[in-house]
Amino acid sequence: MPEQPPKSTSSSSNRQTVVFMVILSFSCALILSLLASALSKPKEIAKDLDRSKQMMIAAKVLDPNGYFLLPDEKGNDVPAKSLADGSLVLGTTADIATQAQLLAVYRKRFNPMLVNAKGEMQTFESAKIIPDDYFVRYRKTGYYNQPLKLVYEILSNTPSATSTDKKGADSNVQGYVIPVNGFGLWDAIYGYLALKPDGDTIIGVTWYDQKETPGLGANIADPAWQSLFPGKLVFQVSGTGKMDYKTAPLGIIVVKGKVSDVFGDSPKAKSAVDGMAGATLTGNGVMDAYKDVLAAYRPFLLRIHAKHDAQVIDKN
Repeated sequence: MPEQPPKSTSSSSNRQTVVFMVILSFSCALILSLLASALSKPKEIAKDLDRSKQMMIAAKVLDPNGYFLLPDEKGNDVPAKSLADGSLVLGTTADIATQAQLLAVYRKRFNPMLVNAKGEMQTFESAKIIPDDYFVRYRKTGYYNQPLKLVYEILSNTPSATSTDKKGADSNVQGYVIPVNGFGLWDAIYGYLALKPDGDTIIGVTWYDQKETPGLGANIADPAWQSLFPGKLVFQVSGTGKMDYKTAPLGIIVVKGKVSDVFGDSPKAKSAVDGMAGATLTGNGVMDAYKDVLAAYRPFLLRIHAKHDAQVIDKN
């Protein structure tokens, strides 16, 4: 019979193995924790940069292919490039924006403001709110649910462009961006809606965070589908063509099929876009998101629409 090792030796070996495994597990957990902590800030910076890019795409300041945009004399968007101060000049599709240029243009052209229940705008400073804290705290739950709601002014592409709250220079405000969020088929969806100064006409839209089915509902993030929105109206005209802005439904209708087949050339077609094949539930989520968010901003939209109409009358 082979000689058995002493029990004390066997127990000691087992203890060493257990201690080694515990130390190894602890070391791995510590390393992973340190890596996660070290990478969390760069990841958040990357997400902030992507959100800034998506906002600029919605506002037609940036093309989805990565170069800046400027309206020409006919109002068509043409390629542009950035100067050191964040101003844009005519360029080419080869002038792909760098990270530094994206941030410079974003900081120059997009001014975050707050809107109260009456639709009145105020600065974060006057509300005594720290912007970064506000952005992070309410990003998931939705800014439209807050007493003071977030909206971005789109400032003009001029060296002297300033926010309306600084010098009252309304001509420097080229539109507004409203953060939008809701629920798709599988999870929450987050995006931006850019509107012209009339508070009604869409400049563009983007969805920057979604987990919908690739090739189906995920097409809400596809530039081709998003290109259907510019020029659409968020205040839905009645079937008779009459409009009462105080009571008109707000939002965009995502039809099942083609707008031309469903509404033809009727007034309702002005607030509708083609649906996505096989993604009816995601389309419904998009409709609900626009409806819910814009309803909360109605006082603001009515206020800027009235101001725009007054300015048009003054010019005429």
